[in-house]
Amino acid sequence: MKQAVRKFSETTRIRSSWINRIRRHRYFQWAILATVVLMVSGIHIWQRVKVLDLVHEVSLLRKENTMLADDARKVNSEIAALSKASRIQKYASDSLGLVPVPAERLFTLKRSHTEKAQIDDVSLVLSAIRRMTRYLPTVTKDQVAAGQLRNYTIDSLANRGGYK
Repeated sequence: MKQAVRKFSETTRIRSSWINRIRRHRYFQWAILATVVLMVSGIHIWQRVKVLDLVHEVSLLRKENTMLADDARKVNSEIAALSKASRIQKYASDSLGLVPVPAERLFTLKRSHTEKAQIDDVSLVLSAIRRMTRYLPTVTKDQVAAGQLRNYTIDSLANRGGYK
C-alpha cells in the first residue's frame, strides 16, 4: 500500500504543472521574499542615483546662470560706456567732422496742451478717404487724349483671384 501511494504521488507530481511544483517547493516563500527585497533595494538605489544626477545638473545650471548674469552686467556696462554723450561727441567731431551747434541756434518745438486736435466724425471720414485715394489709379489728360485708358479693377479680392 505504501508503494501504491508513493507511485500515485509521483504521478501526480509529474502531471502537475511546473508552476505548481515551484510554488510547492519548500524555499519558494523565501525566494519570493528575497526577490521583493532585491527589487525594493534596486528601486531605492536607482532613485538615489537619479536624485544625485539631478542635483549635479542643478548645480551646473546655477553656475551657467551666474555666468550669464555676469555677461549681461558686462554688456550693460559696455553699452553705458559706449553711449556716453562725451564719447559720441568726440566720435562725431573726429570721424564725421561735425561741430557742436551754438545754443542760440537751437530751438525746441512743443505743442501746447490747448492745441490738441479734436478728432470729429467728419475729419475721420476725410482721413479715411485720403488713405483710400492713395491706392486709386491716376489718369492724366494726355492718356485720355491718346486713348490709353485701361479698365481698372478696384476690388482687391478680384485681383487675388477671389470673388468677382
